[in-house]
Amino acid sequence: MRIGWLLGWAVPEEWFASFARGAFPAAEHVFFESAADSMRRLNEAGPFDWIAGYSLGSLLLLRTFPRPTARVALLAPIFAFPAEANLGGRIPRAQLRQLARNLRRNPTAALADFYARAGLDLPQGGARCPQRACPDALHLTSVLEWGLEQLETIRVEPPLPAGWRAWCGAEDPLLDAGQLCALAPGITPIAGATHHPAALIRAFAKEIAE
Repeated sequence: MRIGWLLGWAVPEEWFASFARGAFPAAEHVFFESAADSMRRLNEAGPFDWIAGYSLGSLLLLRTFPRPTARVALLAPIFAFPAEANLGGRIPRAQLRQLARNLRRNPTAALADFYARAGLDLPQGGARCPQRACPDALHLTSVLEWGLEQLETIRVEPPLPAGWRAWCGAEDPLLDAGQLCALAPGITPIAGATHHPAALIRAFAKEIAE
């Protein structure tokens, strides 16, 4: 089995890959950061048996990949991230703009704050965390600013496309699981799960195994 993963905002591949490979040890995994060229790269790297989008990755799939040839799984799915859209997001648009300003001033501190709010157990200064001294800091900051713009502006109307599967954490601090499931009955809430991808990936793997 071959799975193409479209990652969430500021999610390091090395960190996410450990959960994906642990849940699907026999699969071939290909990971893509959420960036302006990610959909082109995903298409070029296919075909895949499954395409899975996590968080921002799910939003990009819903917006730009309406009829994939592979089966699609969405983890922590997003129709619109700002709370003002009333589509399952909990974060006010003003907070997203503040995060963008903080990212430009101090990327490491901004990311550490986001990881803490999202419940992602990433160490401060960990893998792919932009440091001003790193050679790729400008690239990373550019990708992150682009991602925040997508989170602030993209809106996709529910429900899910036919045949797509999705899981969300019932205790997600960024997304309202109850509202999401009401908008799109195909989304399955995972009791006790948050925005952290581990439990969502396990639910995805369990469904495939069954």
